[in-house]
Amino acid sequence: MSIVRSLADYIVATSSKEASPLIVAICGWADTGKSTLAAELSEAINSRNVGADWISTDAFLRNRADRNALGISGYNPSSIDATKLSHAVKQLAAQLEYVYFPYDNRTGCHVSTSKRISPQSIIVIEGIHAFHEAIWKLCHLRIYIDSDDQTLRSMRTRANVRKRGMNDAEASKRIDKEFDEYHAHVWPKRTLANISVNVSLTFEYTIQEDASRNAIEGNYIQKPSTNSILVTPNPSFNGTPDGAR
Repeated sequence: MSIVRSLADYIVATSSKEASPLIVAICGWADTGKSTLAAELSEAINSRNVGADWISTDAFLRNRADRNALGISGYNPSSIDATKLSHAVKQLAAQLEYVYFPYDNRTGCHVSTSKRISPQSIIVIEGIHAFHEAIWKLCHLRIYIDSDDQTLRSMRTRANVRKRGMNDAEASKRIDKEFDEYHAHVWPKRTLANISVNVSLTFEYTIQEDASRNAIEGNYIQKPSTNSILVTPNPSFNGTPDGAR
């Protein structure tokens, strides 16, 4: 069973017990497949006759030039416009349409063409800041994608070359600072997750056995299948790219 099918079945079952819309957050280090997972999850949920759509927290990133001027990377909470992010999630939670301008990680700016996310039974929010202080309490189900440090660094370096057109030296140069900010600001939030997923360098995902603990409410939830499962990011995928910055 693929992770998409396993999670989609679980999310659809959970949505029938929660007030609509059910908001799902997918958080973790850059380039671990969050955008691909969010898009494929939404498609799988729609195929089960339940409305779903997704949005990336990248849509609320400050432009790269502004972040560079502040001396921060995309892992710093200040890299996000928290007011706009909170407003968007509250709009979607109220079943209202939200219009936004996606972020282009090649240019480091937001595109000029808007996108719309319409009211649905399930809304998936993915991104480095999907567990941001401004929104995490609004998310009913929180999924964290994690791995060992070397795997995460290798995934990021590979993406810097393939997706961002950097050479090997450029690709690895920026990672140390990013990793410091990731461990300072993002990684500690893994304790907010209801479900923790381990990812390998080849994008094989395994749902962790101990991941059903809701660290804040102190109760347990029924987890989807813990099978080791493979999701290959689509090279032609045209959604907001995972990672950025």
